[in-house]
Amino acid sequence: MTGPLRILSIDGGGIRGLIPALVLDRLEKQLAGQVGDGARLSDYFHLFAGTSTGGLISLALTSPKGVAATELADLYVEDGPKIFDRGLLDAIGNLGGLTGPLYSAKPLEDVLRQRLGESRLSDAKRDLLVTAYDMTERKPFFFKRWRALESEDHDYSIVEAGLATSAAPTYFPSHSLTVPGDAEPHALVDGGVFADDPTIAAIAEALGRSSDEPAGLTPHDLFVVSLGTSRYVPHYRQRDVSRWGKIRWVVLGGDEPPLISAILNGSADGTDYWAHMLLNHQTGDPPPTAAALGHGPRYFRLQVDIPTEVAMDDASERVLERTLPDAAKSLIDERGEDLKAIVNELASLGPIPPGP
Repeated sequence: MTGPLRILSIDGGGIRGLIPALVLDRLEKQLAGQVGDGARLSDYFHLFAGTSTGGLISLALTSPKGVAATELADLYVEDGPKIFDRGLLDAIGNLGGLTGPLYSAKPLEDVLRQRLGESRLSDAKRDLLVTAYDMTERKPFFFKRWRALESEDHDYSIVEAGLATSAAPTYFPSHSLTVPGDAEPHALVDGGVFADDPTIAAIAEALGRSSDEPAGLTPHDLFVVSLGTSRYVPHYRQRDVSRWGKIRWVVLGGDEPPLISAILNGSADGTDYWAHMLLNHQTGDPPPTAAALGHGPRYFRLQVDIPTEVAMDDASERVLERTLPDAAKSLIDERGEDLKAIVNELASLGPIPPGP
């Protein structure tokens, strides 16, 4: 391999995945404008990592069907209202999600089969790392293309990987996965419960290779682009938080209760700092400020703060046509120089030859 190993990592976030979808569309168009029409991001990154909605994007970009970045938005604008649609009887039957999942996984499964087909992990055009969490074994579970190439036992369908990584607790039922050697299927849920931002997982996978090429890498052998799905961060006063119990932390906390928001945002912020220190920080330099994180040269983090909360299942016309596209445009405008630097780096390195 010549040049760095290039990683594209995409967060979870449900319908808010429209934001990285639109950013990737712009990135691919800028790349095509520099190297020529027909350029695809799948030709310029070695490894695609994703959690939940980010896992769906990664699966789509590496699919043998050749999904272009410009098509990603359709997964949200056209299919989002179908995926996040629950009938009145369903809502009454599970008491609005209190006694069962809010949504059936069937509409999502239908969309994945239509959009991505019936291929398997081994058919992916590039290496994949898609996260899930195994509630049966109580440990992280990763869908990996290179593992699928090594053993048919790990060659799951990309639809199955998509359903598992998207099985967000309370929103969708856990996904039943047959694991070779085990009599009972395992219950997999959304990888966001441990890695809403899978960047560190992807870096660890790349650095941990000891036999499969490329092996023996160091942090400075990597080039990583990480995309968030937006962040809404309300601020709470100590005199209020100190009195909260289960009801306020979880039940009456809005679309994204404070406990969940703190876990997801805290995890993503930690990942951003660790990735920056591993890939961008120079020994002897002072600790970076929050504003300095993720601006290259080896690690770029593209995330946008939004002024109002957007629930991960809010597939309303307002959100899909205005709120999220406006947030994506704001991110593209604010990080224009970083997008240009990413495109320049990818263009200078050139497309990656087809591999096994």
